[in-house]
Formats: sequence, structure tokens, C-alpha cells
Amino acid sequence: MIHKLLEIQNCGRFLNYKPSEKEYGWNGIFSKKNTIYAENGSGKTTFTQILKSLSGNSCELVEKRKSLQSVTPVRISVFDEKNKKFVYQTNNWNNYIPFVEVYDSYYSESNIYIVSLGNYEFPSNFYDIVPEGYNLIREIKKWVRKRSNYATNIRNTNREIKLTTDVSERRKLEEIRKKQQERKNQFSIKVKDLESQLDFQIEEIGKLYVEKANNYLRKFNPNLEIKESNKQGQQLVYYININGIEARSDATSIPLKHTLSEGDKSSLSLSFFLARLDLLPNIEKRIIVFDDPISSFDTRRRMMTISILSRIANKASQFFLLSHDINFVKEFCDRNPDSTNLKIVWRDGSSVFVKHDINVETMTGISKDIYTLQNYLKNGAITDFEKREVIRCMRPVIEGIFRFKYLNVFTDKEWLGDFLKHIRESDATSPLNRLNQYYDELSDINDYCKQYHHSNPKYMEEPIFDEELRQFVQKTLNILAYI
Repeated sequence: MIHKLLEIQNCGRFLNYKPSEKEYGWNGIFSKKNTIYAENGSGKTTFTQILKSLSGNSCELVEKRKSLQSVTPVRISVFDEKNKKFVYQTNNWNNYIPFVEVYDSYYSESNIYIVSLGNYEFPSNFYDIVPEGYNLIREIKKWVRKRSNYATNIRNTNREIKLTTDVSERRKLEEIRKKQQERKNQFSIKVKDLESQLDFQIEEIGKLYVEKANNYLRKFNPNLEIKESNKQGQQLVYYININGIEARSDATSIPLKHTLSEGDKSSLSLSFFLARLDLLPNIEKRIIVFDDPISSFDTRRRMMTISILSRIANKASQFFLLSHDINFVKEFCDRNPDSTNLKIVWRDGSSVFVKHDINVETMTGISKDIYTLQNYLKNGAITDFEKREVIRCMRPVIEGIFRFKYLNVFTDKEWLGDFLKHIRESDATSPLNRLNQYYDELSDINDYCKQYHHSNPKYMEEPIFDEELRQFVQKTLNILAYI
């Protein structure tokens, strides 16, 4: 588990960042569940690649993100929960955190058409879900080396045979070569047997992989169905049914590439990733990272994704959700109130993480204006700009409540001055008649706000007195309770 971020220097837009409770409202400590909201281009993908690299993947993931025009090397430091320090410098990490699973655009691009198996020297992470995959690969490599050694011995013996003129010595060497060839053939049989075992496991896990991926596809996109997968060389090729039409997933398959919509591609790649998580052992030891998992998803699939991500977040050792969709992050936070919520912003010449009050930021209309008024009473305001924003909120919240409560009385084109006229002219049968007792206060609020409205040619010159503003804000909130 990544406990604390200490610094990110010269990586992407993180030019010179060190967490600070005082400056940014966050001390660098992550929790079990974490959300990070960021606008495109602010550093979200850079942070994802840092996490991916930290797991032991290529350090090029970080080096490729080195800040433009920076002459200073990249430096990153984090602590785990045991206070062990992980430092990236001189193109390398001093330690690695295992079991980091990342879903991002790169995963999506690499796993829509082909499931790569890699090779024996560099096997892909598909073998993470093959029960004896890595053990079999190690055994195959061991016997391949032995076979290679005997092949070398045979070549050396052949050279000796060519060079000798002694008939007796030649016969001895030929007998040695025969035994060497027999041993080499035995090793080849062993390798072939182990490869058959590995192929069988790949085929079997491939069937389960497809089955689980289809389970998710039925939730995300019932128009797609993976029919089967076959091992071809060092890759798995699958057949997919798109609205009853079958297409192949290999790289030369034009129909699949051009038939899938962006939403289909997102559904397919996310389904594969989730199927992988289901098959991975020890999910409780893994750090799971999702970077924008809902690209091109509609509302139904978004809500389904949130339910699935919440379940994963509860099971994993640690969970990170990164997104440029603030409403998606908000919906996840509503399901997971124990999350640490962060935002990446540009400040002091660098991207930085700040504590994110996502509930406030996602407020709209009357709710946001009421919060602004309440926050002013609690914390005050420093600049005239902030105070003018408080004044701006006063009339809209009253008008909004009036329109909502007296739906059939006021129109959308009427404002507080018009509302006052209706109240003043109301008779005993009107639902507005009872509001006459608040008429003077409403009128005072309306007159006060007019001074600072742009319809007043000198509104920017009008002085704002803090105590007076505080009284009118309190009057406004009191009125809301009565009307």
C-alpha cells in the first residue's frame, strides 16, 4: 500500500511538487480508497504511469514523461505503510511495490483486438492468471538451456570428428555424439511436453477468461459476445459476435476495428480487465488503479461501473480512481464516503494535489448559492470580489425558492421586484398574502442587492461594508426558512 507521497519533481506537469497541508490542504497521505479528479492535460495520466512504473514495469514510462525543457532529472519519492521509502532517480526505482494493476487508455488499446502472451524471456502479465504459468515457463527455459548446451556439445563433437584422422578415436567421438543427440532429443521431448501442458493451461484459462468477460459484457453491452478464444503463436485470438454478426479479433481483422463504436471498445477492454481481476489470486494484496474507466459510457453503464468499482475498492489493498469526469467521481464518492478525495490543479508553477471538496464543487444553482451564503457567515470573505459573489447569490436563492414553492404564481421571466409587486397586491385568498409580513425585509434585500448589480452604472464603485453584508446575508437565510 502506498502510504504517503513525498515529492514529484520534473515529471510531466509536476515540476516541483511536495505535498503541504498548509499550502494545498493535503499532507500527502493516501487512504485505502482514493479519488483524483483532474482536467485533461493536468497530470492525471502522468501519475497513473508513475504508479504503473512503481510496480516494476519499464522505467521508460516515467522517463518519457520527463518535463519539457527540464535539465534536472526526474525524482519521485513515496513511503509504503511500513515506512519503507521508494525513490525514483537516475532512471530507476530503488525498490518496487508488487501487485499494481492499472486500467488506462494504454491497456484499452492493447487488449481490444489481441491478448498478447509475450515470450519465454518476457512473458506478458496474462500469465498472472495462469495457475502454473510462470512455473512452467521457468521449467521450459531450464530444459531449453540444457538442450541448447547439448546442441553446442554436438557441434563441438562434430568439429572434433572432422579433425581426427584416427579411426578408433573417430568411433569413440561418434558414440559420444550419438549419446549427446539422444540426450538432446530427450530434452526436446521434455520441452514439448511442458509446452503442451502450458498450452493446455492457456486454453483452459482462456475459456474461463472469456466466460468472465462475457459476464461483464452482458452488463455493459448485451450487443457484444465473445464466442471463443484460440491460441495462435504467442497471442490469444478471439471471435466476437456483434449484433449476431461474427468477427475475428486479430490485428488484420478490418470488420472488428471498424465495427466497434468507442462505447463498444470501452465495454470490451473494461470487461477483459475486470475478468482479469476476478482471476487474479490475492486481490486483497493488490493496488488497483482505474484511469478514466467510463470513456464513452452512457448513464446506465456508468452506474453499473460504479457498483463494480465500489466492490473492487472494498476488496483491494488500495484503490485509486482517476477521472476528468467530476460527476462520475462524485457518484463514486457518494457510494464510498471513506475515500480520500483529491484534485490536480496548477499552482505556483507546477501541477499539485489539493484536497477536493467535491460536494461543494458539484453543487449547482440554488444549492451552490446557499452554500456560498452559509460559508460567508462561517468563514467571512477577504476580497471585494468574494464579497460581490456573496451579494450576487442573495436574490437568486430567494427567486429560486419562490419559483419552486409558488410554481403556478410566478413565471421564469419575473424577478424579485415582480414578486414583491405580487405580494403587495395579493388579497386574502392568495397564497402570497401571508408573505406581507416579510415584505419590508424582502424589499430591503432587493434594494441592497441593486446597488451592486451591473444595471447600476457605478456598481463597481459602491463600497461593501462587512457588517452590513453579514446582516443582509443572515436576513436572506432567515427569509428562506419562512417563505
